[in-house]
Amino acid sequence: GNPFGIEFSEDSVWITSVDDHCIYRGKSNGKKLRRVVGNGLIGYSGDGGLALEATFNWPHEVRADNAGNLYIADTRNHVIRHVDAESGIVTTLAGNGQPGMAGDGKRGSEIQFNQPHSVVLDGEGGLLIADTGNHRICKLDLESGVLQTISGTGEKRLPVDGGSSLNSALAGPRSLAVDKNFIWIALREGNSIWRINRKTNTIHHVAGTGKKGYTGDGGSPKQATFKGPKGLVLDHLGRILVVDTENHAVRRIDQSLNRVDTVLGGSESNTSYPLKRPHGIAYRKGFGYLVADSEHHRVLQGN
Repeated sequence: GNPFGIEFSEDSVWITSVDDHCIYRGKSNGKKLRRVVGNGLIGYSGDGGLALEATFNWPHEVRADNAGNLYIADTRNHVIRHVDAESGIVTTLAGNGQPGMAGDGKRGSEIQFNQPHSVVLDGEGGLLIADTGNHRICKLDLESGVLQTISGTGEKRLPVDGGSSLNSALAGPRSLAVDKNFIWIALREGNSIWRINRKTNTIHHVAGTGKKGYTGDGGSPKQATFKGPKGLVLDHLGRILVVDTENHAVRRIDQSLNRVDTVLGGSESNTSYPLKRPHGIAYRKGFGYLVADSEHHRVLQGN
């Protein structure tokens, strides 16, 4: 398959494979994979039945909660789906299967997304959603089912550094990560990394000038250039690992040192593990990271 999204849970790793429309589960070292979601056919069917028998359309990302329930960005179906850990039953949490932009104050099938690519649990009872085609980030309250936009006006351009996150434009929010203070965002079409302060609801520039390129290693992250970043995760030291997809690289931003470096991939000459359009990344302390080397159809481990 073509691995895109990767997620660690307590004893497992979960991998989405977009071109066979499935999700696989393996041991936390990435070994012994088995299909657990999707029957391999493209479609949008199966709600109310077993997830293994359901159809999906390019599921880009999966997240697991502490109980093992799954939250899936079913990207080309324009919906967010849920798999119950106990029963294995799949349901649609939000979206009606048609692309559109609707949601604030709405629930369930009243909501419309346009190619949601990333989901992440916010630790406060919400699911954050990168509604990529609508250039916005939403929060779905998992108790009430109500959706609210937290950033993005629908306009495709770079945010204003330090401005209100709610009133900010976004350029293709593609991947999200969260910690107790910030929501971290990779803007694919903005070729840059940003973060939202969860207390002040302001948005701040982290890395990337916004221009496409592959420069700046060893220097300031804000002066560096990226090319279509599509994944990010924080390590246990708070450094940001960015999947710089169209540069075929994983880059690490250390804000305490104010520097960015390539840690995997990049130009063929400097690596024994060339990457080809990598996408998802997951990190676990003591293990390192797993990155989906998508067009090589493999998952690699790095430290």
